[in-house]
Amino acid sequence: MIRKWILWSLFAIFAVFCIVWLTMLVVSAVKNDSMRRGVKELRTERAAKSTGPIYIGAAGGWDSIYKPILDGITMAADEINKSGGVLGRPIIIVPKNDNSSIVTGMKMAQELSENIDVVAVIGHPNSPVSIAVSSIYEYYGLLMLSPLSSNPKLTRLGHKLVFRNIPTDVSVGEQLAQFAARKGYKKVAIYYLQEDYARELANIFEQRSGELGISIVDRLPYDATYKSQNFSNDFSLWKKQFKPDAILLAGLLPQAAECIIQIRKAGFDIPILSGLSLDNETLISSAGRDAENTIVASSFDSDANRPEVAIFKKAYQAKYGVAPNRYAAQGYDATRLLAHVMQKGGSTVPAKMAETLRSIKDWQGVTGSHTFNKLGDVEGKPLLMKVVKNGRFQVIELPGAAAK
Repeated sequence: MIRKWILWSLFAIFAVFCIVWLTMLVVSAVKNDSMRRGVKELRTERAAKSTGPIYIGAAGGWDSIYKPILDGITMAADEINKSGGVLGRPIIIVPKNDNSSIVTGMKMAQELSENIDVVAVIGHPNSPVSIAVSSIYEYYGLLMLSPLSSNPKLTRLGHKLVFRNIPTDVSVGEQLAQFAARKGYKKVAIYYLQEDYARELANIFEQRSGELGISIVDRLPYDATYKSQNFSNDFSLWKKQFKPDAILLAGLLPQAAECIIQIRKAGFDIPILSGLSLDNETLISSAGRDAENTIVASSFDSDANRPEVAIFKKAYQAKYGVAPNRYAAQGYDATRLLAHVMQKGGSTVPAKMAETLRSIKDWQGVTGSHTFNKLGDVEGKPLLMKVVKNGRFQVIELPGAAAK
């Protein structure tokens, strides 16, 4: 009996301990949740009352190919400040390097979110990172505007404060298929990287091509470990069995450049179509002469015959010593767009900015017209088509051409 009583006593003590421990966890969670929600409320109150500088985060892999985005952001902010700022207040950019890493990106997003003076973030350019951090910004009440993330998943999470000023992969895939139809391509082969971006682009292109009467003669995946021999075997098979009019290459640099080299070595001189990811000078420097007749979708033409583009290009070259690429243009437009939204809405409160963003129609930036849908996507924005010719990108089709 004594032993049984001791066991029951120990059990009762253990039960009480568990109850106390769980209670402490709940209290701690509630406390932390209250603190986090307090940050959102404090940000809103601070933004509504502040007459000081406007702080905007800029998050991305700034030591990589994405560096021109930050240059475009910085230049736009400097120009806005020299013209009197927004609502009579200067813009201060708060840069954060996420190293194109999800883990680092979440850390940077947390740091920006805990700064209640920051009302918006321009970033992140890398889709896996931007998707991962978007919920953090939404929860803490910051407006997020991604200048480069094209993965449709970013704006399909139901967030109210998340936007992008680049067309989605759905739009890119559809416009590439429509271009192929206009060029009269009847048979197209698809080669895609086994990764979300490339798979989505390949899927949309194939679907739209079928609707337009284009036959997809074959479709092959490749992974990031593929070497030259693997590519060579795949393309030799195509050469023997199929005679495509063009090839859709959905991939990422620099490996996509090796794909192109092996396509040419296999004896194909047909057009190679690709998405936004290959609209980079790295393609030409890596693939050399084999890059000729590669056609890429693009959101920006630095030689466009538009006054705003000429002014932007001249200023950018004077400041950085090189012509702006689409990364620089996307960052520049994102900053100018946020300034326009704050000025038009008369507020830097993130929720108010989001409301104003969804209301604007045909705002003109250096990358073209901007109208946003309820998801936060820029819609109806035609893309350019550029071809590599004589060692440089040349525009071969302006936006707005109709599909057959």
